[in-house]
Amino acid sequence: MSRNCVWFIIFLLVFQHCKIERETPEPLVSVYQPLQVGIFWVYEAEERVYFGEGDVEENRYFVRDRVVSQYFNEVGEQVFIINREVSSNRLEWQNEMAFTYIFSRGRLIKNVLNHISIPLVYPPSIQLRWDGNVKNSLDPEWFTIVHMGNYTMASRTFEAVVKVVQSEDDDQITIRDNRFEVYALHIGMVESYYEVLNYCSRSECLGEQIIQSGRFIHLKLLTHGAE
Repeated sequence: MSRNCVWFIIFLLVFQHCKIERETPEPLVSVYQPLQVGIFWVYEAEERVYFGEGDVEENRYFVRDRVVSQYFNEVGEQVFIINREVSSNRLEWQNEMAFTYIFSRGRLIKNVLNHISIPLVYPPSIQLRWDGNVKNSLDPEWFTIVHMGNYTMASRTFEAVVKVVQSEDDDQITIRDNRFEVYALHIGMVESYYEVLNYCSRSECLGEQIIQSGRFIHLKLLTHGAE
């Protein structure tokens, strides 16, 4: 065997070794948001809706998300349909809406009322950032993983979670926009925090943080399982 052939074989072996080490296996399932027909999550919900200065409606209720069916779309992606129901007593439930999840190319894709977002990407890592609006026509919105590991919520501790901050903005003059979600390994979303408020911007109240309009809703997981 010639010297050139020997060097060519060594090159191929080194190249293949580097390629194997650099490639990250594509996850086959969404391990932080399991998707399977029949599974469900029940949340405790606290909500405040602001209609004007001093005009606020407060509610406490329960939310149940259930994966009710699935199908394959035109490009062969598995689409899971989730029904969201609400209740005041966890005995009688009323339909609120339906939304979908798709897990494709390492991305969890959520479609709520034709608004498509990407709440989570794989593999997760601290400070990983991505545009949550990349699949819609809105301006870019950079989601960031800020915590992985143990997470305590209302005296309950989850051993492995991913916390994703979607927005963290409060100029204390015109707007407050704080949103995050927490996903637990093999459980799914365990917490969702949404606070988008508009402050009064008239000259007589500018900078006083008087809420003109907006919504606050906080979901915390109570239980989950399979039907």
